[in-house]
Amino acid sequence: MSTSSSPVSAWLGRAVVEGVLIVFAVVLGFVVNEWRETVADRQAAEDAMVRVAAEIEDNIAQLEAVVVYHEGVVALISDRLDEIESGDGPVRGIVFDEFPRILPRGINAPGLSDFAWTHAQQHGQLDVLPYELVAGTARIYEMQASGVESTWRQIVELLFAGPNIMREQDLAPSLRFTQVGFSELASQERFLLEHYRSQLERLDEAGLRR
Repeated sequence: MSTSSSPVSAWLGRAVVEGVLIVFAVVLGFVVNEWRETVADRQAAEDAMVRVAAEIEDNIAQLEAVVVYHEGVVALISDRLDEIESGDGPVRGIVFDEFPRILPRGINAPGLSDFAWTHAQQHGQLDVLPYELVAGTARIYEMQASGVESTWRQIVELLFAGPNIMREQDLAPSLRFTQVGFSELASQERFLLEHYRSQLERLDEAGLRR
């Protein structure tokens, strides 16, 4: 009896061991695949944020190139207003004719980019990165869109879209209005520069800047 049951017991033992090994191999395969996907997602997120950091650096360079000019525009308008106010009465003229003096390089839009950030949101699997890092970057790009970019577009629309630009009028009010716009633009550019630089430091600390 014991002799005949021995092969059956041995077969069952082998079957159990093989079954356990198969289950282990399947589970291990799932674990390895999940690990690979996690590594790939994190690498994609890090690569995306490296591109974002490079874009922020470019945007900083763009802002640095125009903010001094916009501050200079504010000063040029102040000089022109001083001339007008030193006279005997209101000075009438065409606002457009004043532009070569107060806007020697035109509006000079900052030319900021958000392509890398938009692409990172769509394809970068950013949820694997620290929340505060991603949220902070999102806030800065929102400042860019609703602040600097919105303001300079409003300046363009107000200066060039209306018919009054080519009509003779009292120059001082129009010049003051233009000065307020450029003063606000320059302030927003300085504010954005400060936040850009702070965020670059955070990205650098996280190893996301090359």
